[in-house]
Order: sequence, then structure tokens, then C-alpha cells
Amino acid sequence: MKSKISPPCRLKVLLARRAPVGVIFRRGPSKWVQVIKWDTEKDAFEEGQWFHGRIYDERSDLSPSGRLMVYFAGKFNRQTLKSNAYTYAWTAVSKPPNLTALALWPKGDTYCGGGSFTTDRDLLLNHPPEAASPHPNHLPVGLRVKPTTKRDVLLIRSSHQDRWRVLQSLKYDYWERRTLLPGVMEKKSPSGKMKLQVEVYFDPDEQWVCSLVTDRGKEFAIGIGTWADFDHAGRLVFASEGKLFSARLRDGKIGLREIHDFTQAKPKSVKPPAWATQW
Repeated sequence: MKSKISPPCRLKVLLARRAPVGVIFRRGPSKWVQVIKWDTEKDAFEEGQWFHGRIYDERSDLSPSGRLMVYFAGKFNRQTLKSNAYTYAWTAVSKPPNLTALALWPKGDTYCGGGSFTTDRDLLLNHPPEAASPHPNHLPVGLRVKPTTKRDVLLIRSSHQDRWRVLQSLKYDYWERRTLLPGVMEKKSPSGKMKLQVEVYFDPDEQWVCSLVTDRGKEFAIGIGTWADFDHAGRLVFASEGKLFSARLRDGKIGLREIHDFTQAKPKSVKPPAWATQW
């Protein structure tokens, strides 16, 4: 009998808007997520805590300075499903690469949730007002929190703050678990001479089909991955098969250079440092 080959881990990345800081969510095995802090200037990585559950990266964000992270998480077991205080799904603010909650808002379901920073002190919380009360043991200190009834904080963040332009909304058949129409979005490079174009599919996991388009309209395939963007220095970065790459157009071809391989990490207990437990 042939042994089953585990799929590679999947990487999703958040980039701070005004500092060379990124946070990588490394998912794998399927019910485990590791948080990793990324210094994008030095390509140095700081491994953080592991979480046995689900972190919804699309509803998470970094403050502009990269000091704080807001994330939406779900942990589904007998204990959490019976918990009225924390519930099985919540939004929290922490100091990356740690998940220790400084502020926490119980959600009670996975509809909406998460948030987006508009400044280092202003948080748009993707909870309706009736579900926007913080846990008494995890109060937001020094943050101005505004609840919202809008469903897609992600689109607010992407279109107005991260310079992504949504060209086509994804259409998905939840019964057949297949993409009917891919989502399409694009982002101009800092120089404005080219743009990153992405087609997003869920079949059943999220896949990004990435290409680079020049100002003359010529398109060059980058590959299929889980994330891509321009970093703080304007470098094109791309995640695929559990590895992080930089991509460069040279001599009419896209060349990939491996920055780091995250495939070998294993879940382990990581105690947060003292600074991560205090505002």
C-alpha cells in the first residue's frame, strides 16, 4: 500500500502599510496554523505561536506600523461550542508573531468577524454593534474601535488602502464545491510600469493564478500559488507550495528566487514572551 503524501503547507501573508513588516500564516497540517513575522528588508523570519483551529486570514490585518495584528479565529470542539464567555469564534488583537489576545470580542458564529486597521489607533471591527462588546478580561487599551455592519472589511481594505483593484467578483457553487467564475484583481507596481494580475479559484482550496502585465499590455505568467504582492521596496513576492519567492522579469522571462522554505515546520507549544502579553 502506498503511503499518503501530505499536501504542502499553504502560506498567506499580511503586509504592514508603513513599515517593512509582514506576517505569514502558515497552514498545515490542515487544522494547524503557525504565525511567522517577516522583516521584508532583511528577509529575516521570527517564528511565533501555533494555533489548533482556523484563522481567517482574509479577515485579519496588521496596523500600519506592524506593531499590532487583528485576526479572526475559530476553534471547534466540545469545550468551545459550550462556551458562552469566549464562544467558538472570536476576533482578537495581538502583537505578532504571537496570538495571545490583548483585546478580544466573542463572536459566537463565523458570519463576518475580523477587522481592519485604518490607523495605528483606529480599528474597524467587522462585528455588528450588538456583538461588539469586548471580553471583560481583554479590553482594547489605546484603541478607538468602531463596529460596522458591512460584511466585507477585506474589500474596504484592499480597494482603498492596499491599492488592489477588483475587476471581477468570484462566483462559487457551494453545493458542487467548484468555482463558477474566478475572482480577478490587479495591483500596480510602485513604479507604475507594470501590474500584478491575479485570478482566484476555490477548487476546493484557494489558488491564485498570478501574472505580471507590462505597461504595454504584455503578460508574463508567474505561476499558481496562494499569495502574491509587491513588498515595501517594490519587490514582487510570491508564495507557492509552502515556499516564499521573489519574482523578477528579466530577458523576457519571469525568474523566481527562493526566499525561504517553510515546509518542514511541525506544530509545537510556544510560550509568548512577556512583551506580547501586555499593551
